[in-house]
Amino acid sequence: MDSTAFRREFDTAEAAMRIMRAGSMKPEPMNYAVWYTYCAGDVVGLKAELDQYLKDKRPITADVSGQMFAKYIAQALAGLADQATRQKLDDANDRLGKTLNAVTNLVAAAVKGGEGFGAALDAFQREIGAVNDPTLATAVAAMIGEARKMVALNAELSNRLTQVSSDVAALKGDLTAIRQEAYNDGLTGIANRKAFNTRIDEMMAEAKANGAHLCLLMTDIDRFKSFNDTHGHLIGDQVIKVVARTLAHNVRDSDFAARYGGEEFAVLFPNTRLKDAIIVANKIRMAVRAKEMQNRRTGENLGRVTISIGVSEYTLGETVDDFIGRADNALYLAKQTGRDRVCSQLDLGKK
Repeated sequence: MDSTAFRREFDTAEAAMRIMRAGSMKPEPMNYAVWYTYCAGDVVGLKAELDQYLKDKRPITADVSGQMFAKYIAQALAGLADQATRQKLDDANDRLGKTLNAVTNLVAAAVKGGEGFGAALDAFQREIGAVNDPTLATAVAAMIGEARKMVALNAELSNRLTQVSSDVAALKGDLTAIRQEAYNDGLTGIANRKAFNTRIDEMMAEAKANGAHLCLLMTDIDRFKSFNDTHGHLIGDQVIKVVARTLAHNVRDSDFAARYGGEEFAVLFPNTRLKDAIIVANKIRMAVRAKEMQNRRTGENLGRVTISIGVSEYTLGETVDDFIGRADNALYLAKQTGRDRVCSQLDLGKK
């Protein structure tokens, strides 16, 4: 990072802290996120609204900060803003953390150097004390006094930056948690529909740019409504979690599994041909079928659960709706032709 960017990031952090102190706002991560974003000027709408508040001299309460956070920051983190905005927020937080760490290290070095300088001046003062020259003694005393002020100032700045760095680390942790909550399914722990919508756009763009293969698996649990009505929602949730775990355990790290909605799931397979995706889909289907469900509370054996799967391969230049639509149609065909089976886009023309 060059010195100009370094200074700009540090000034932004300092400006945010000054505004919060002036407004007697608690140094909470949410407040800091709002005012750092305001001072950075990256989000035009947020800056315009807060500028109007400041111009009208209206109090900016915790409720106002919460509204600003929800409207401009949480939405971006939840994937409701465009990808560039989300990336900008992530980059800003990364740069801020790196900047503060660098400044803390520099000030620590300055403190150490200042202490050494002060010690050297003390020794010099003792050595020169025998010289009977009031003018020289006065000059040396003044110089030592200024050196001590410098040491004290550097120490104070180091302490302040250490605290700010700690606050920023906590903020980054909170933002990570918010992002994780926004993109993860609360029941199963795997990615949710929002995350899937973002990832499929990204993977399609990558496949288009690189001319790579990309496949999609769409699946849902056979006769789930009947199972849910018979055994209750708690058992139904247990079944959904088992299927989610099975999906996650049978795909690669580079693949992307998500709960698409209800009892339906989706998996994206980058750099994968259709024939290979079908093989993995059958592996997943058989892994689910091999599990015997049991009521954990009563020990009752609930039998086996099966899934049906549809698979499609991305065609360069097509829309996301077309890509998903073929997998959905193949899934519907698997349901129509007996369930507990895999159908692909190749089977659609055979109907």
